[in-house]
Amino acid sequence: MTGSSGCGKTTLLRQLSKQSGWNGDETGLLINKAEPISYVWQNPESQIVTNRVEYEIIFGLENMGMPKEKMRRRLAEVVTDFGLEQLLKRETMELSGGEKQLLNVASAMAMNPQLLLLDEPTSQLDPVATGQLCDMLRRINEEYGTTIILAEQRLEEILSFVDWMLLIEEGHIAAQGKPAEVYSQIRGTRQEFFFPSYMRLFSSPVLTKKEARLAMDCEYESVQAPDRKEQKSDPDKQFIQCDKLSLRFDKKGEDILRQCSCRIAKEKITCLVGGNGSGKTTLLRILAGFLLPYGGRVKGVPQSMGYLPQNPRYLFLKDTVGEELYGIEEKLQKPWQLERYAKRHPADLSGGELQRLALCKVLSQDVECYLLDEPAKGLDWQMKEVLTERLQTLKKMGRTIVVVSHDMEFVAKLADVVGLMFDGDIIVMEDMRDFFEGNQFYTTALHRIAGQLNSHIILEEDVNIYGKKK
Repeated sequence: MTGSSGCGKTTLLRQLSKQSGWNGDETGLLINKAEPISYVWQNPESQIVTNRVEYEIIFGLENMGMPKEKMRRRLAEVVTDFGLEQLLKRETMELSGGEKQLLNVASAMAMNPQLLLLDEPTSQLDPVATGQLCDMLRRINEEYGTTIILAEQRLEEILSFVDWMLLIEEGHIAAQGKPAEVYSQIRGTRQEFFFPSYMRLFSSPVLTKKEARLAMDCEYESVQAPDRKEQKSDPDKQFIQCDKLSLRFDKKGEDILRQCSCRIAKEKITCLVGGNGSGKTTLLRILAGFLLPYGGRVKGVPQSMGYLPQNPRYLFLKDTVGEELYGIEEKLQKPWQLERYAKRHPADLSGGELQRLALCKVLSQDVECYLLDEPAKGLDWQMKEVLTERLQTLKKMGRTIVVVSHDMEFVAKLADVVGLMFDGDIIVMEDMRDFFEGNQFYTTALHRIAGQLNSHIILEEDVNIYGKKK
């Protein structure tokens, strides 16, 4: 299922999961005979109930009354399948957001459900982990016969293996069918932007990257375009300087950051990418002043900063959305389309709506620097455009922006500079184009498809510059 944030995807999943406690009037008929059902929520932190990864995976099995020996056997299978060996003895609250998300999926699958419901399971996963999860979902469906229903905004990895698709708008099904059929129904409308950008380049629907690569070879040829102008370094440019930062949460544990050093240009948009648990959020929290490293130092940090945490719920203290927005200029509120929720409690919003409210609050602050942890999480394509436009406006006003994200298309459209974190350190920080052109995994889906045609093709608009129809 895909569609705009707040269109009803999560509500439908909750109904299918047989959750109770709803208020209001319900009409119609829902028949769901699947048993057992596993449901992975949109917010990974809300679902974790134990303090250790191992205990979390077997928690559901204990409630089912499974014998201990069988439970250990199931634990071994799940941990091996999901590659969680390194996390097994870790405290759950020390995990990154992506690691928590992966843990929730593993815990759900440990119960061997007939029906698996997933609410935006890839929103906090890096590209490699996203691919691994999708491969696993395909295998679970094909080999074990498990029915899988998922709500998702990022479809690049999903479309290749789904059997049926629902496009939901304003609480009703706008289109449904096989993915190629749905795309044919909505092609030429604004709804086609829910699909990956590379699909708009071809005359017929292509769902897999392999199909798209073959279509690219058949329909396009490379163009020799003028070389890009090299960015001249400004000797007077100011930077936030991180020098050999080291941090660990447990005195006897491993370092989260290991001698991490980098320079973040002021008045630019810098995006940090990398694997789950590589230290991105930790570095962002050090820059915000929430964590103090035991080694190294930070210089040149702006005096005033706005911080968007990975879990936006931490920002809200009022009883209604209207109260949360009190004092914010109407022109800053309008692009986020929050008027209809003014009387609702923030906890009643969907994940995407909650993210929009958080972004409105943080980005309306008049500060020198904005630190944003997964700002595009849960946003549909329209809201990502609003977010990108707002951040570009702030950059023109001389603000410094540091973003952590796993959404490579969003990063490519937004960033001036991209840094890759690995094993607690930033191993490369380059101009956006140099970064994406030099990567195989941490790059856009379109670059993977068209990179052999011309290595400069990263975004949809690049096709008209570096390629042409045969």
